[in-house]
Amino acid sequence: MNSDARHALLDDVDRVCDLVGTTLGPFGTNKLVVESGGRVTATSSGAMLLDRLELEDPATTLLERAADDFRETHGDGATTLTLLTGALLREADGLIDRGLHPTTVARGYREALSVAADRLESRARPLSVVGPDAVARTALTGTRNPTTRRRVSEAIADAATTVSNADAPNGGRADLNVLARLGGVGDTDLVSGVVLETPLVSDAMPRRLPDSGVALLSSTVDVPKLGGATESADRKLSLDADTFDERAAIGEYERDEFRQILSSAVASGCRFVATKGGVNDRVKTRLADAGVAAIDRVEDGAMERLVRNTGGRVVPSLAEVSPETMGSADVRVERLAGREFVYVEGDDAPQFSLLCRAPDPRSVAAFEESAESAVAATFRALDDERVVPGGGATEIDLERAVREAARGIPGREQLAMEGFARALAAVPKRLAESAGLDGWSGVIRLRVAHDEGRSAVGVDALAGEIRDVLDGDAVAEPLGLKRDVVASATDLATQLLRIDDRVPANDLSDDDSAAAAR
Repeated sequence: MNSDARHALLDDVDRVCDLVGTTLGPFGTNKLVVESGGRVTATSSGAMLLDRLELEDPATTLLERAADDFRETHGDGATTLTLLTGALLREADGLIDRGLHPTTVARGYREALSVAADRLESRARPLSVVGPDAVARTALTGTRNPTTRRRVSEAIADAATTVSNADAPNGGRADLNVLARLGGVGDTDLVSGVVLETPLVSDAMPRRLPDSGVALLSSTVDVPKLGGATESADRKLSLDADTFDERAAIGEYERDEFRQILSSAVASGCRFVATKGGVNDRVKTRLADAGVAAIDRVEDGAMERLVRNTGGRVVPSLAEVSPETMGSADVRVERLAGREFVYVEGDDAPQFSLLCRAPDPRSVAAFEESAESAVAATFRALDDERVVPGGGATEIDLERAVREAARGIPGREQLAMEGFARALAAVPKRLAESAGLDGWSGVIRLRVAHDEGRSAVGVDALAGEIRDVLDGDAVAEPLGLKRDVVASATDLATQLLRIDDRVPANDLSDDDSAAAAR
């Protein structure tokens, strides 16, 4: 195996992991990312930093994709995943330089992961010990204001608990949508229902529609075209209008058809229309005159929330609207900070919208991402109903368990297990440094506390101290998320450390081809 090639491939990965790892926690450092086009982004979000980095090396691209997939699936934990992956790779690289084969390191890592998983299960606490709001508050790193953190975390916990208790099919974190916009942080609000930042297609449309029938459409709202459909999909019907009177007659016929369709929908109770397509200018006035409000260009995710909240069904056009396909909801339009928001409050399945406010555009993005992480972590905790101490306390506990288990492992895998244990300490070390403490001194203090049996002692980064993180203002994380972070980091590190060369897929030389053939 070519050690120089391995070092070259993993050097960039190590730098990226270290760079992203510095954003961990509520006091993670900010980064100014200057892109090739001159765009400058200031962020303390590990996920956003990875997204903005223009990575070309295959190994770093693999890391970026894995972190992105993890956040997409779990909603939180991507920064810890990246930091831990980097620490595991550094330990593995050192072991390989000392003579261990990558396969031996991988076996040791898998054995250590098994020990860590068992330890997590045995040391998990019931969620009721700290409450779901503590989990939300731990993940809500986008603000350091204690009042805002408490208010937002309590709102997230209340909404997530309501959704979880409803036990609706396919219910989950998608039922709590986060919208962050400019404004004072005190304006942050939790709204029951679906909130859409989509103005009505006409100012003449009504802005208050209590107990309304809701029509959900997939196509453009327009007058029907004469000859636009036939009984057979294999046949087309075209009409040629040679005179002005003929064209006028066709136009009048189409308008009459639309009037009948609209009248039928209104008679069925339709007062609000949301469509994925557009609303043609020539029918906006007719909709308004009929007392119907409409929004267009509704995205798929928002339409799915409307379906769940109102109980309606998406149909192709207004002609298919009936009492059986419509949902029902209270609809109102409000203007906030210069923007129009449509509130749709149905009662078929619980839906919530968290309207977050931040004072500047950078803070808006950070707050929104942080709130989404808090939502994901809270739902995961409610799903598992078990938590583990945060602030690096769990990593120190796992380090201790893996070290003890390694003593009973014969062979060189013992060295890999010890390297795995050392890598786990990277999380509390980074949290201690971001809190203004000495990193290694903080890790040593944690190890001493855990040796004394105080397994919930971790780093409270906001307070800048080391304490029992389950006492008082608790710092807690979902058991399932912590387990998935450690497992995914181990799998990713094992995959990367076995890379020994970069092979261009479209330019293999004769020598390379011959070697591959052998």
